[in-house]
Amino acid sequence: MRQISFIAFASCGAMVSLIFLPASADTPSGQTALTGNMAAMQFLVGSWDCTVKVAAMQGQPATTDHGVVAYTVVPGNAIHSHVAASDYASDNYSGYVDSSKSYWMSTIDAFGDVSSETSTDGKVFSGSSTGGGRTSQIRDTLSHPMSNTIRDVQEVQSNGTWQTATDASCTRM
Repeated sequence: MRQISFIAFASCGAMVSLIFLPASADTPSGQTALTGNMAAMQFLVGSWDCTVKVAAMQGQPATTDHGVVAYTVVPGNAIHSHVAASDYASDNYSGYVDSSKSYWMSTIDAFGDVSSETSTDGKVFSGSSTGGGRTSQIRDTLSHPMSNTIRDVQEVQSNGTWQTATDASCTRM
């Protein structure tokens, strides 16, 4: 699988709940409850089965891949996600900075690609992804289409134009 195909996977839903999910979700046993603006992310804790449509790029044909993303609460009032697929793995941390009133997420994958994005609304995140000697501008649009699904459409800017790279849809396991 191409490296970009699961950047969306790692971030899929990481911030969706900030806008679309109720903050009153139960805290799983043994987990610390998130507070403040991060409380709405509590819904994500657990595992999600994801299908990722990967656009044709870098000389490779379009494809669809599958994997699991698992979310846990971590120190610092943040959330960690881990993506596991047969041909890909990544880790992501997401949080909120009160002073700047912005959400952040940082991801690194098994291929050494690193991305960092921010958002003021918790719906559209923008930033950059660096790997293989290249840096690309990226944008993730997050949604919560149904009560048990999350979606992340990731775009990459190429020659000043945004092109869809991945479309990840995940269902709670």
